[in-house]
Amino acid sequence: MPIERDRPRAHLVVDDFFPPAALEVIFREVRSLERKMKPGLVRDVGHDGQSVFFENERRKNKAVWIHDPSKTLRLFRDRFWSPPMLEAFANAREPLFQIIPNCRAPHLQVSAYMTGDHYDFHEDEGAGVNLTAIVFLASRPEKVRGGDLVLAYGGEETTVRFRHNRLVVFPSKTLHRVTRVRVDSKDVHDARLSLQCWLTYGEEPRRAKARAPEADRPTFLLSEEPIIAVAQALVDSSATADQSPEELYWGAFYLSRILSSNLRFLVEAAGCEFVGPIRIRRGETLDVLARARHDGSPLTIGFQLRGPEVGPSEALGLFVEKGRGRSVSLARKQLPAGADEETTVAILRRLLVAKGTTA
Repeated sequence: MPIERDRPRAHLVVDDFFPPAALEVIFREVRSLERKMKPGLVRDVGHDGQSVFFENERRKNKAVWIHDPSKTLRLFRDRFWSPPMLEAFANAREPLFQIIPNCRAPHLQVSAYMTGDHYDFHEDEGAGVNLTAIVFLASRPEKVRGGDLVLAYGGEETTVRFRHNRLVVFPSKTLHRVTRVRVDSKDVHDARLSLQCWLTYGEEPRRAKARAPEADRPTFLLSEEPIIAVAQALVDSSATADQSPEELYWGAFYLSRILSSNLRFLVEAAGCEFVGPIRIRRGETLDVLARARHDGSPLTIGFQLRGPEVGPSEALGLFVEKGRGRSVSLARKQLPAGADEETTVAILRRLLVAKGTTA
């Protein structure tokens, strides 16, 4: 049953959380999701208060979300809200744990850590999120070293050691990190795994249609014209008046986070496969681009940002380059001001089948 610890902040630890039969089902489902796992993303807040998700060295692992009708999600709910667990929550000293009977688990995130992977200090946030529940798992625990959970609060730290089938519950606003992992195997089936759940207080909303498992997905945001304008100034710095440090920050933020995150989403939404990292190319325009593959053919997809010679509403476009050398063909389309996710994906799909012009 749960062991309640008070320092540096209240947290519960439960060993042997899942029964053996449940673990067999969970490992089968996790193996089926390995191809859907993508690099874990970190969260930041954009200039307009919206969340922006992007890859960063602070987090190095792979992750995928799972929703109903996942068997793993059902097994987690059955065990977490079982009578013995509910009794333990009701008897907890920490009042926050006593609300768990009135919380729900809308989904889970599965994270996989191989050698060298880690996750630096962060807090968990979200609408209605109060508590974080994490289950440590490993199909071959003897091959896993590290991967401990460190909780920090009020200048103090404590370490919850990695142990297969161990549940940890703690307030979501507690700083926490996962220490660097070593796996004595190159087989991804031997990864250090965690099932993360952010418990949400309140009743279950109206039942939604079942969703297939999906990787971390960034908020779609092409930004407002003042931010586009300061990014345009980076296209031709020699012809641009001096900028303040704040303007330089927002220009770089727009290119490195907003456009990069949305390019990653658009490429996958259009049914393409990345074959290279996202890069920034300087020339008459600033291009945020990546090499990809569509229907077996290599190509380059990217956002193209024009300089201050045009207004911000006309500055941003999408392009697709096909071929190499002198035989490169280019298809480009200006994005309308305020283009949303659906519109932008539709434009990219048209560009993928367009003939384009030959350079």
